[in-house]
Amino acid sequence: MSALSRFLPAVPSAPPLLLARGDAFFVRRVDLAAGESLGPQVTLALEGMAPFPPEQLYFGHLPAADGSAALVFAAFRRRFSAEETEAWEGAALVTAEFAPLLAARPGAGGSATDGAVVHVGEARVVALAWRAGLELPVATLVRTGGEESVDAVLAELFERAGLPADAGVRRIDGPLALTAAADGSVTARAGETVLGPWPAEWVRSSDVRDTEFLAARRRAEVRDRWLWRGLLGAAALLVLAAVLDVGSGVLGALTKRREAQIAAQAPNVRQTETAQTLANRIAELSEKRLMPFEMMALINPARPESVVFQRAVTRGLLKIEIEAQAQNAEDVGNYARTLKEQPGVASAAARDIRARDGVTSFILDVEFKAEALKNGGAL
Repeated sequence: MSALSRFLPAVPSAPPLLLARGDAFFVRRVDLAAGESLGPQVTLALEGMAPFPPEQLYFGHLPAADGSAALVFAAFRRRFSAEETEAWEGAALVTAEFAPLLAARPGAGGSATDGAVVHVGEARVVALAWRAGLELPVATLVRTGGEESVDAVLAELFERAGLPADAGVRRIDGPLALTAAADGSVTARAGETVLGPWPAEWVRSSDVRDTEFLAARRRAEVRDRWLWRGLLGAAALLVLAAVLDVGSGVLGALTKRREAQIAAQAPNVRQTETAQTLANRIAELSEKRLMPFEMMALINPARPESVVFQRAVTRGLLKIEIEAQAQNAEDVGNYARTLKEQPGVASAAARDIRARDGVTSFILDVEFKAEALKNGGAL
């Protein structure tokens, strides 16, 4: 496909994964009932936490791997201006600003410990606190400010989460982002630093945009994917058709060349065929010639004295028809029977027997065996 790619439209770049400013969201960690559907529980929790119905909110959630809890976050839609949401329609994902920091959870490598993560951005400070053994943070704060606000934000975070004063704090620098790989996996980053992988189920559940819009977008993505595959298939068929057309042209040229060679050699071929036919005819005449005298010589020794041959005609290479007369009528049948017993005779029969004035006229049909006439009739 490398050569073909020059003639195809460029593959559109992957839609971006956007982060909405975190200070517009209120965040709660919600315990979930085991064995029940996650969506209705999140919606019920939102109705209890927010003063607005879900239809007026941008919201998402991040479920724990064991399904025991979810981090639910929501924002009143009017808190985002039209300029802020303008790019959302073309994005692959829109989630809260603090979401990438969940990949930097303290103790994620296996050691269960209390701790916090803080990120200082250009306009906001984001801080998350975990209790030992929990996958999701128990407190999340996003405050407007910079370096001067870090201490106050951490103090408030420790108080909300009930963390001990000696709990560790990890500072994250660099712009927060989520990046998608070609295989669909998502990684959380802070600048050039990889914070960790993002669970696949979070990509869909954390998107804060309208659910109907997301459903329509997923349908459009499936449609576009199949259209793109159809375009590639059609292009491949066009290439195959072009190759076949070129191949047929080359084959046609070779065929015309061969036909010209055959036409040029046709006179020689006809001359050779004529010579071969003549040679075959000469061989046939030499090997399969009529031998009426040899036939007569084979049947004459058994001829009774009363039988006189009057006329003989060959019927092919092995048959002879003889018109004869006999003075004794009994000699006709005896002669035919005697000939049948000859080793070189295949069959003998007398027909059209007529008697008149004491003379019997008849026709004798004799068929010889092929080997009887070899070597001039000498068996």
